[in-house]
Amino acid sequence: MKPKLSVYCITYNHGPFIAEALESFLAQQTNFEFEIVVGDDASKDNTQEVLREYQQRYPDKIRLLLNQVNRGAIYNFIDTYDACQGEYLALCEGDDFWIDPLKLQKQVDFMDQHPDFSMCFHNAEARYQDNSAPSYLINDHTQKKVVTVDDLIGNKETWFMATASIVLRKSFLPKLPAWMPQSKSGDIPLNILMTQRGPAGYMDEVMSVYRKHAGGQSNTDHRWQAHFLLNRINMYEHLDRETGYLFTDRFKRTMAEFYWLLPDTVEFEQKFWDRLKYTMRAMKYDPENYKRPWGTLLKEKILTQKQLNFTRKLRGLK
Repeated sequence: MKPKLSVYCITYNHGPFIAEALESFLAQQTNFEFEIVVGDDASKDNTQEVLREYQQRYPDKIRLLLNQVNRGAIYNFIDTYDACQGEYLALCEGDDFWIDPLKLQKQVDFMDQHPDFSMCFHNAEARYQDNSAPSYLINDHTQKKVVTVDDLIGNKETWFMATASIVLRKSFLPKLPAWMPQSKSGDIPLNILMTQRGPAGYMDEVMSVYRKHAGGQSNTDHRWQAHFLLNRINMYEHLDRETGYLFTDRFKRTMAEFYWLLPDTVEFEQKFWDRLKYTMRAMKYDPENYKRPWGTLLKEKILTQKQLNFTRKLRGLK
């Protein structure tokens, strides 16, 4: 008999954190059966050792997908998604954890009562592992109780649904699209694709912790690296097609953000034609925000340093 819910957990080098995550899963008090599915992408630390210890203690509860070769985060994301058997999926990455033992019961009750909803989420605490800054809540008092796909596609990249707060209805998206392996992000496409199929409900309770630390995914994606920026543009192009081009203007404004940053990356700082192409694309996609005088554009975005030095010499400047 399939479980009503699958706890969906992906890990990579989460040795210091994974036990706390697993304990928070096992502490859940529910009137339904749930499984815990953990996909680890060949961690180099003791993550798999900890996972095996827990699986031996709870063999009927925990299923493991332990890669021996690192395939990349998005493949781990997809493989673990496919392996989950539950009607509902409760997401939590291995460095986050839950703080309410009734979290799953509350969210499943909500989803059962709202069969047209694709997912639900709740408030979460963002906590700095090194205490370098105060903790804060992801959502404030202005958060809408019902979120649609329209709310997730802004003029800039939008994020207000903590991954560890989400429970989704897998039947609304049994398989992830074929282009997903091209994307570095799993949660942005997943949230948009799910809410395209039904709204998301917000529960104003703090029931999970989003742990911010040096090894977290948000700290390994860099907006000054060309491959990350180009990957984001490619992802939004796919999402534009997936959503039937209903939000093209907004997607283009979001992509303009990334086009505008590309000339400043190491990969393109000495490539004139690429700098020109990406600058012009940003201006075309979002003319209101990226329109500049030509002199400024040439100096700051288009001409390479060598070309700028040459023009200075021509003008007799040092």
